[in-house]
Formats: sequence, structure tokens, C-alpha cells
Amino acid sequence: MSSAVRRFAIIDVETGGLDGLSDPIFQVAVICGNLTENDLALQQLSSWSSMVRLRRPWDPIGAQHIHHIPRRKLLFAPNVARVLTRLFTTIESREIVAHNLAFDWKFISTAAQRHNLQLPTGRHLCTLQLSRQLDPDRRRSHRLTDICERYGIKIAQAHDAHHDAMATAQILPLLLRDQRYE
Repeated sequence: MSSAVRRFAIIDVETGGLDGLSDPIFQVAVICGNLTENDLALQQLSSWSSMVRLRRPWDPIGAQHIHHIPRRKLLFAPNVARVLTRLFTTIESREIVAHNLAFDWKFISTAAQRHNLQLPTGRHLCTLQLSRQLDPDRRRSHRLTDICERYGIKIAQAHDAHHDAMATAQILPLLLRDQRYE
């Protein structure tokens, strides 16, 4: 007897600040994969990431000590409308997953609205919320790096959209498994 397959698009964004209404997106990544009920790893089908061009070349680029994105990579990147169009085409109708999805989705939805782009219609799932549900007394940290450490997963480069999306793709099946056992 075969299990139902869930189709996921795990996303991550790196930004120039914390305000989803005004700060820019600098990098976007998506990992597409499938998961059956008993899998402990996502069957990865595709991955894609892109830097996003600065709105104006002189715009500040925020906390470089966190995201390590040099201005040069942003000056020659595709514009946000082009990046989001590709992201939305890649996502299609998959379940959209992110660690702290509310944060990432605020940036994406604001930019999409600004460029008259239609948002994908897939269901949403947040690994931050899944992790918090497993710890109702809030005794643990629920930062992506800390969750990865608990599950023995290494993040090659934290605060890089592609690496963070890969880490989220690795913890997702484990968090879903632990939800069933709780």
C-alpha cells in the first residue's frame, strides 16, 4: 500500500532589513521535493537560487556581517520581478515551506504586489511553528541553526538563502515525523 505524496517548495530569502514593507530582497532560493508519509528525507527534485538587483545602485545593503552578500553581486543580478516570476513558476501548486514563513512571505508578497505578480496558491507550512509546537514550554531555541544542531544537520553557510533552504528541507521531514509521535 503506497502513501500519499506531499509536494513541497521550500523557500528562503535574504533581505536588506527586517521590514517586509520597505526593505529589499537580496537573495531568493527554492528547493522542490516530494515526501511520502514514512520518509525521513525529502526526495529533492530541483533547486534554484538567485541574487536580486538593488532597486538603486546606491541603496544600502544592510547587515553584510550577517548575509555576506557583496554589492557587486546585487548590481548585476536580475530584478525582483524577474526573480519572483521564476520563483512562482518553480513553486507552482506545491506546499510552500519556510523557516519563519511569515517573515519571508511578507517580503515576497509585498514585492509581488508592487510588481502586479500573482502569488502562488499552495498551502503554507512554517518549520519555526512546527518546532515551537514540539516545545510548548519554550525551553529550547527555535532558530534554524539550533534546530539543525539538535537533528545533527550541518548548514554549510547560514544566512545564505540556498543553504538555509537546504537546511529547512532537511529538518522538515524530521519535524513532521516528530509531530506525529507527539
